[in-house]
Amino acid sequence: MEVCSLILLAGGAGRRMGGVDKGLLPLAGQPLIRHTLARFAGPHQILISANRNTAAYRALGATVCPDLRPDFPGPLAGIEACLGKAHHDRCVVLPCDMPWLPASLVPALLAASADGTHIAVLHDGERRQPLCMAFSRQQWADDLRRYLDSGQRSVHGWLDNKPVIEVRVAGEQRDFDNLNTPADWPQD
Repeated sequence: MEVCSLILLAGGAGRRMGGVDKGLLPLAGQPLIRHTLARFAGPHQILISANRNTAAYRALGATVCPDLRPDFPGPLAGIEACLGKAHHDRCVVLPCDMPWLPASLVPALLAASADGTHIAVLHDGERRQPLCMAFSRQQWADDLRRYLDSGQRSVHGWLDNKPVIEVRVAGEQRDFDNLNTPADWPQD
């Protein structure tokens, strides 16, 4: 198994969840982010993009990386912060709010981006999931910083005109569900 720096995005302001830190909300008796860690941590370096409750995230055994830019500028800023602490060139990004992603996803993303020039992005069969991606830090970190420095924040916008390979992995549609709002949350 190829080892990478695994970047877990948990740094948002939680606006769609009423300002709550989504990564720490309980799902099946565990903080949401623990589900992603249990599925994907393996031998990888774990970096968590988090701007609040950093002690709670550190307690999970990960390196916590707050944004380098003020005012919660979005997931790309979280990725930027984590890239500065990544030990590996190969980086995989996953959001903390997709707890049922198939275990085959990380190896599939790494394989699709193995040449170092392409960015591999999950396609769930209905749409692109741009926060599930793999890329070379050396190839793309400066480009990402320049994009953010220009005032841009859109993940879709950053991926435009990039050599993206869409990756599909086997799974049920529920495996790709994103817990964005209280209505999306399963009732335990």
